[in-house]
Amino acid sequence: MGGCASSPAGPSKAPNVYAVPYPEDGKKLRTDASLEQEYELGAQIGEGGFSRVRLATHRATGQAFACKIIPLPRPGKAVNENLSDRAAIMKEIDALLDLDHPRVIELREYFVQQNRVHLIMELLRGGELLDAVLEQGHYSEADARTIFRQLMEALQYLHSKGVVHRDLKLDNLLLVEPGDIRSIKLADFGFAKKLHGGLDGMKTVCGTPGYIAPEVILGIMKPSGDPQPSSVDHRYNESCDLWSAGVILYMLLAGVPPFHDKSEPRLLRSIMAGKYSLDDPVWEEISGEAKDLVSKLLVVDPASRLTCQQVMEHPWMTRPAEAGREQQLTRTTARIQDAITKRDSSSSMRGTLKKRISDAISASASPSTNALKAAALAAVAGSLPASPQGGSPIATSVNGAAHHPMPPAQLPS
Repeated sequence: MGGCASSPAGPSKAPNVYAVPYPEDGKKLRTDASLEQEYELGAQIGEGGFSRVRLATHRATGQAFACKIIPLPRPGKAVNENLSDRAAIMKEIDALLDLDHPRVIELREYFVQQNRVHLIMELLRGGELLDAVLEQGHYSEADARTIFRQLMEALQYLHSKGVVHRDLKLDNLLLVEPGDIRSIKLADFGFAKKLHGGLDGMKTVCGTPGYIAPEVILGIMKPSGDPQPSSVDHRYNESCDLWSAGVILYMLLAGVPPFHDKSEPRLLRSIMAGKYSLDDPVWEEISGEAKDLVSKLLVVDPASRLTCQQVMEHPWMTRPAEAGREQQLTRTTARIQDAITKRDSSSSMRGTLKKRISDAISASASPSTNALKAAALAAVAGSLPASPQGGSPIATSVNGAAHHPMPPAQLPS
């Protein structure tokens, strides 16, 4: 039984070698008992660049949870690096502490022991969203709207609580019930930030290529493509999440990402330019209202982008579904099927791994701040051509090759 002690362990004692305080004075931090006293740790069910996820069974009730295990900085590191690392790890806890919403994964409690943080999270057994889309045998705009509305409900709630997710993507939309696209929860708050003095105070370049907003890249790149002077203190706000939501909506409707290039520098430059296409034949099946919403989310200027409330009030979002009369997105469905086939055939282990990972919180690593900065700096060096639009399967973004590990120390803000 992984993680079980041979005899009852004593109460967990939080390390006192760090000066950075626990979020909200240790709310949900367990110091009265050890992890092993409360939970039986089982098999590993997920893995990221700097974290692991194991099945955790509550000893008193038998209820199953996911335990995300994040290593604390090494004792031998310099004091300032220790503080930076620890502060970054605490950001995920800080973002999740007060969240209580049916569309957001729940943090039950956490333990700090043996130089690790153990987050006890809600266990989601529903599998992957795109698989559920195909399993139901049909896919329409109404289905896309059902999925997107749940995302927006989660996002609107987060922003009302002062939390910005900063890494919205299809991978992070998980299902509670197998095959049920009406049971979506938003997960993976590794890049999330809770802003205590307003939402206009972020500057870290973070996220996942293909989903990242132009203003986030602006921290190191001008709209012209020239490098941003290091003296510029560029900041962005919660609108970055709305851009990412627009990318997700585009993918739900078209089955391909709006911005794609195997070269990250070219990809980032195409995002900065905000050039995407609605001319693909797949859009012939899609309503004008849906295309209008996409166009009002994928706006380079964040001040002109729709807010969460405006999205919820958009005609496409408020349109009631007409049973049997919704346009079936046959071309989109075919693209999703093709993407999943390629995804599943990419590795003989893929089927097993996707089940394990979707049974837990999303622990997949996103690109590091340094990797994104390097790509952006490469993009401004010389004249790189714009990214070709369309044609890339949705799986390129869902399971993309450009996923670099993110050490917690690289999340200063």
